[in-house]
Amino acid sequence: MGGINSGRKRSVHRGAVEQFPVIDLRVLKRAGLLKPGECMYDTLRWRNQDLEQLEARIFVDLSDADDASMRIAGEVPDQRLVIERVPCPYGGHRCYFLCPLTGTRCEQLFLVDRIFASRKAHRLTYASQSEDELSRIRRKVRKLHRQVECDARYGRPRGRNLYAKVQELKQAKFDAERLYRDRLSAMVGDI
Repeated sequence: MGGINSGRKRSVHRGAVEQFPVIDLRVLKRAGLLKPGECMYDTLRWRNQDLEQLEARIFVDLSDADDASMRIAGEVPDQRLVIERVPCPYGGHRCYFLCPLTGTRCEQLFLVDRIFASRKAHRLTYASQSEDELSRIRRKVRKLHRQVECDARYGRPRGRNLYAKVQELKQAKFDAERLYRDRLSAMVGDI
């Protein structure tokens, strides 16, 4: 059991999805760009980790149900993406991109090496998949801090909920500090 080259092949991941520009069908639908039987256009702008902004013009054509597509032009290479409309059981339709590299359905396409394709086709992971324990607890502290301070994503908790969130934030900060000091003492002890 378990000889050389047995088991699942290791795959090399190229980076995290948070690093690359993305086109998300759910966002386009909320923006009103996916209306059946109509052609729409808009401009998308990305500023991920680059200092300069990337801009692309998209043309969504849902006038023909059998040949729905999206064209992308601008600072990115021109590309035509096929949109598949799947009927829902209780009426209406749901839209999916067909990945240009694998042909599978997906709702998000990422721009890597100047081509939009699915996360799996580009072998991308999520940033949280490669976090260690300290990074994970620091992310938890940041999230709790945003909840207590009330940013655009979270509403301000009130009354007993606010007290509970503040206590949870204090405990998470304490745990993060303890873990950080344990790591430092282990490093100093190794020297």
